[in-house]
Amino acid sequence: MTEERIPFSQIIPPRDGISFFAKKGQRFRITDVEGQQVSDLVVFSKDDPTERLSGGNTRKLNNTWLLTTGHRLYSTKCRALLTISADTVGRHDLQSSACSPYDYPIRFGITDHPSCLAILSRVLEPHRVHEYLIPDPFNVFMNTEVGKDGSIEVRPPLSKPGDYIEFEADMDCLVAMTVCPQDQNACNAYRITPLQLTVYGS
Repeated sequence: MTEERIPFSQIIPPRDGISFFAKKGQRFRITDVEGQQVSDLVVFSKDDPTERLSGGNTRKLNNTWLLTTGHRLYSTKCRALLTISADTVGRHDLQSSACSPYDYPIRFGITDHPSCLAILSRVLEPHRVHEYLIPDPFNVFMNTEVGKDGSIEVRPPLSKPGDYIEFEADMDCLVAMTVCPQDQNACNAYRITPLQLTVYGS
């Protein structure tokens, strides 16, 4: 048996991001290098980027907002984009929008703070995916709790160094991810650390 070819593996620095294509059947893995670091992940159909990740459809078709191994991320047309093929953490978020230049002044009273929306806009610009097309993300490793009164509490991630989540593409996709720069609440346990992306051969 030949060893599976690894065509691409890269450490993504804090407050940075990357975009890449994943062919149908191809797998990729996001590894938390130091632990407790969130990534905002968005996905688009390669053939038509207006068909993109839908948090609402993903919650509805999985009948849960707590996604883990075996669950799928669905598009605005209710087609499967990605399947979670492995997950060593089991706690991620499908409730929150990306942190943005628009919400930092309202939530924290600060401006000019790095944000996931700005990072996603930058890494998707070469693909002509503009800000208005960027959907709410699947927040990898983010730990949120919903109270009985409906309130949402952001808690430190449960991911430890070396933990990972792995996806398999259900169609040819354009994928973008961030190393979330949120340091004003417990989202990243108040420190921003790198993530590793590995894209495996199909």
